[in-house]
Amino acid sequence: MSKTKTALGAAMVVAAGLTALTAGSAAAGNAQNGVRHVLLISVDGLHQQDLTWYVDHHPSSALAALVGRGVDYTNASTPVPSDSFPGMVAQVTGGNPATTGVYYDDTFNHALLPAGTTNCAGVKPGVEVTYFEALDKNPLSIDAGQGLAGLPGSILNLTGNPRTLIDPATLPVDPKTCTPVYPHQYLKVNTVFEVARQAGLGTAWSDKHPAYEILNGPSGTGIQDLFTPEINSQVPGGPAGGDWTTDNASTRQYDSYKVTAVLNEIDGWDHSRTHRVGTPAIFGMNFQTVSTGQKLPTSDGMTGGYLADGVTPRPAAGQLAGLHQHPDRRVRVGTAP
Repeated sequence: MSKTKTALGAAMVVAAGLTALTAGSAAAGNAQNGVRHVLLISVDGLHQQDLTWYVDHHPSSALAALVGRGVDYTNASTPVPSDSFPGMVAQVTGGNPATTGVYYDDTFNHALLPAGTTNCAGVKPGVEVTYFEALDKNPLSIDAGQGLAGLPGSILNLTGNPRTLIDPATLPVDPKTCTPVYPHQYLKVNTVFEVARQAGLGTAWSDKHPAYEILNGPSGTGIQDLFTPEINSQVPGGPAGGDWTTDNASTRQYDSYKVTAVLNEIDGWDHSRTHRVGTPAIFGMNFQTVSTGQKLPTSDGMTGGYLADGVTPRPAAGQLAGLHQHPDRRVRVGTAP
């Protein structure tokens, strides 16, 4: 399992006074409903049937509270092809792959030049575009090559600008400028983060590869604080070649780093809890625990996947670890544009 390949399942919006995300309507929207912050929670592999099963079996859970007090929209569908990269892009752009230009994190592009091209004259176009851990300066390290000491304990010190962790020699090259094409430059439409920034609002996000800097949008500036610990890196002290997705307990540990980052942001800090920046207007994270619980046959003494009915999850797949409810944090469930 060299890469996390799964359909992007569910996305939940928690609104604590949503500020309208366009400059012209920000004041009106704020006055109308008092909403100032939106927390987007994305869970890889979480299908509608998984959410229904979990709420039925855990009626006192945080997820049950979100469904009960919010809007449970069951008519959504994933983009085609269904995968994390185009799925996450769809959530923050509203576009399908044909519109966004993002069909997968590993595709072939007939217009761009091969990675590493420095003299573009006469070079035949056509290149494999690999926007996943292969871009990292050090794909084996959770900090993707930043050089942090004491990993993974120091992972919250990871930069909020993961573009600096990408090796430009691994990127496809634009024949017009003869320069590398970063993920955000590949995207053909803007993102909700860019719209928020244009309105002067704060933004943050946590995801699983530095390549998710694509969510910045074409401007490259949509997300102020982007925390991207590399999930396909080797687990410190773990078996050789074993990344965070090869063991469900490791995946839960990995997800916990991003949860901590989001809690720091809720409290008004940046993800590392180093700088006071104020709670973002729109922020959130992606979870991986459900995905690995579905894909791993066994992990930590628990079986994964589903029973023969295709609905009832086995113990590893039935976990939604990391979706904590903290009594000192009060949020109102609502809808977002």
